[in-house]
Amino acid sequence: MERMMHEVFVMLVALSCLFDCGIMATEEIKSYPRDLPCPAADDITPCLCTVLTNGRMEMDCSYVTSNDQLASIFNDAVISMKNFEYFIMDGNNYLNSIRAGDLGVDITFEKIIITSGTLDTVESEAFMYSYDTLMHLEIRYTYLYSFPFSEIARFNQLAVLDLDNNQLFGFPVLGSVTLKYLDLHHNPLGGISPTSLANLPSLEEIFLYETGITHISPGTFTGLPRLYYIHLAGNGLQVLETGTIYLQTSSNSIFLYDNQLTEIEEGALMGLHGILDVSYNLLTDLLEPVFKPLIENNVYFNAAENPLICGCEIEWLCVNPTYTSHLMDAASCPGGELVANLEDSVFISCHKVVNPGFAA
Repeated sequence: MERMMHEVFVMLVALSCLFDCGIMATEEIKSYPRDLPCPAADDITPCLCTVLTNGRMEMDCSYVTSNDQLASIFNDAVISMKNFEYFIMDGNNYLNSIRAGDLGVDITFEKIIITSGTLDTVESEAFMYSYDTLMHLEIRYTYLYSFPFSEIARFNQLAVLDLDNNQLFGFPVLGSVTLKYLDLHHNPLGGISPTSLANLPSLEEIFLYETGITHISPGTFTGLPRLYYIHLAGNGLQVLETGTIYLQTSSNSIFLYDNQLTEIEEGALMGLHGILDVSYNLLTDLLEPVFKPLIENNVYFNAAENPLICGCEIEWLCVNPTYTSHLMDAASCPGGELVANLEDSVFISCHKVVNPGFAA
């Protein structure tokens, strides 16, 4: 009997040990979660590392409270795999800047996405270890006013630069043989020089709406063989001069709505083969020398909400159903009648010949 009780006691002790050890092991795992190849969670908190479905790593540091904390995470933590796909910081209201060294030494990123928050400065060489890897740089809806644009040429794979909805003043000097997508909309740029885009030979899309641009010099949007999308809406443009835009792509679009355009000169929009939006401007005529060549290049255009006079200068468009079919909208005359519905009889007076004998 004593032997049996002893065996039961030993078994209970063993079970108790297994239970306690199991709890400890579980607690140990919970205390030091690690989703390889990410670093240990405790080493990088409050940043969060996630392994994506493609096996690459994402580092989200939205909750850091100081530059020193951010720098400590990337410089002091044991990070064996130094090549991250993403660096994310969203809605952070503690950091005003990203300093050189804040993202560590020899740690690289392919995509850096910073959205919302109080960031206003990116210091020189803040992303220097990603010169050879960074493909996508996005800083949006912040107070950014200082950025090392002179370093853009050093990013050998950068294709996307999105800095919209910030406080950047003055169009930056940019140079990149790889950049395809540039978004600076809703910044107080105030202007663009004829050479602003000259060193971006791979540029395909550019977004400059609501940037306070009131004038574009001839040649500004020329010499860019891959450019097919230009968005310049919501600015203060009044006149488009001859030679302002010359596109070389086979299909493209230009958006100029919500400006103050009173005149588009002949030859201002060359090489367009797609969509032109000049709605919500101050155009009084759709002049034949300007718009007929566009239509013959298969351009479809939106001219709604312009104070069109609908005089003799618009007859060329209205009497040809093929031409009017290129109107994408409800462009209308002072009386409200649609341009596309004007009949030939409206333009009879345009062809009256005055008899010299009745001259006063």
